[in-house]
This record gives sequence, structure tokens and C-alpha cells, in this order.
Amino acid sequence: MASSDQDYMAFLDKANEDPSKGSASASAAAGDKKKKNAFRTTQPGVEVPAPLLRVCGSGEAFYVSDADEPFEAVALAWDEAGRGLPDEEEFAGLIQHWDPENAEVEILDPVDWDRNGQYGEIIDVVREAGQGNDVRVYRVAGEGARAEYWVVTTEGKGKGAKLVGAKALAVES
Repeated sequence: MASSDQDYMAFLDKANEDPSKGSASASAAAGDKKKKNAFRTTQPGVEVPAPLLRVCGSGEAFYVSDADEPFEAVALAWDEAGRGLPDEEEFAGLIQHWDPENAEVEILDPVDWDRNGQYGEIIDVVREAGQGNDVRVYRVAGEGARAEYWVVTTEGKGKGAKLVGAKALAVES
């Protein structure tokens, strides 16, 4: 093989290499980005109510969007101090948003969120888990077309209260 052919083959081999090969920083950066975008849904010592485990654990309850993601159970300690459900900034803090003051959180009525009646079972199970307390939907904006819908209520009162429910990722194009 002539020298120019060898040079060309070396060029092709280099061009066809995996760009992340030998780069721990690329995979670490991707992992950091994923961690930054993952919000807390449960916490140690806070039990997920049985009705939520039944529906969210089955893998059959999905939020229909471009991603069709399953609903995950939510159970977080929430000192509601007689206020009921949290406001937008308090909610962002509960889920450990990296910037609660500037988080894009929108509060929706479950009826407005579920205009087509697709998620009645989720809303009913959340209401059951909260023993009939009000249910609210929080929409947390993500990157690009991503958003998370949190269908939650309170269980209990005061310092021993919990925020319980279900959440799912939506990709809205």
C-alpha cells in the first residue's frame, strides 16, 4: 500500500472511532446532567400509601405523550401547618428543584389537566391515598418539550403530614 493509502486508511479509522471512547468526562457530564434534572419523588422514612403502590407499581398507568412514561409514586414529608397543599415555590423545594425560586411550576386543577378523562383512575387513587383531601396537579417545566406532571394531595395534618401522589414525564411536541 502506498503511503497516501495508509494515511487515508488511518484517517478513516480515526473518523469511525466512538467519539466518547476513553472519555470518562463525557459520560460523567451526561450523568451529572441527568442527576440535575431528576427530582425527588420519595424520601427515606416516608411510606408510599398502598393505593399508589398498587397503581404505580403495576407499570400499567402511563401518561400519554411523545414519551408514554409510566406514573411513579410520590411520598414526601410535608409540614403543611394547616395550609394544605404547597404553593409553587414550596413544591419546587419539596421535590429538590435546583432553583426553587425560579422554577417554572404551574398549578392546575385536575379537571382542566385531564380534559379527556384519561387519568380518572390516577386522580381517584391519589384522592384515596389522601383520604379524600383535595387533589392538585403541578406542572414542572423541563428542558425543551419536557415537562413533569405531579398529581398530588396531602395525607395527614401538621408536622406528620405527607405529600402523596403520582408523577409522570411528558414530552410535548
